[in-house]
Amino acid sequence: MSEPNKGKPQDKRLIPNGDQRRYTGEILRRTRPKTYHAIARELAEPNASVNGISRRYRVSNHTVMGIREREARSIAERKNTLVTLLANVAERGAERMDETIGKASLRDASIGTGIAVDKMLALTGQMPAVQVAVVMPTPEERAKLNRIDRWLDETTKRLMAKGAPETREDAY
Repeated sequence: MSEPNKGKPQDKRLIPNGDQRRYTGEILRRTRPKTYHAIARELAEPNASVNGISRRYRVSNHTVMGIREREARSIAERKNTLVTLLANVAERGAERMDETIGKASLRDASIGTGIAVDKMLALTGQMPAVQVAVVMPTPEERAKLNRIDRWLDETTKRLMAKGAPETREDAY
């Protein structure tokens, strides 16, 4: 009787068809190398979905998971490279924001910096501590708000000139 090879990889020919151990991406790498490398690149992205990738490239989920296992080191290296690049973009954006404070292009620099920071945090597996949504008024809305402010200022001045009470408590 012969003992099975413990700790040694089995020959693919001995593994039955349909067995998960056959799905390593090796065949895909030989037959469709562009697809193989595209899948490996997509697996390096922060929100990579095995199901989405398998549907996009028309391969099985097991094949995508096999590629992820085979390319784990290179995927980690790509993620680190992306983190470094995005950190540089975030730093440059922050410097640009500092330089352009008070100018019209500040909004654009802020948006770009925010995107770079969010991507960098996603790649490192961190979540932003606080998420804030700032609604910037359009020029028309800003003009309307300015008209309302001027009207309120004029109305307050007229009331003060007529001797109206200064606080709400005095009015009651």
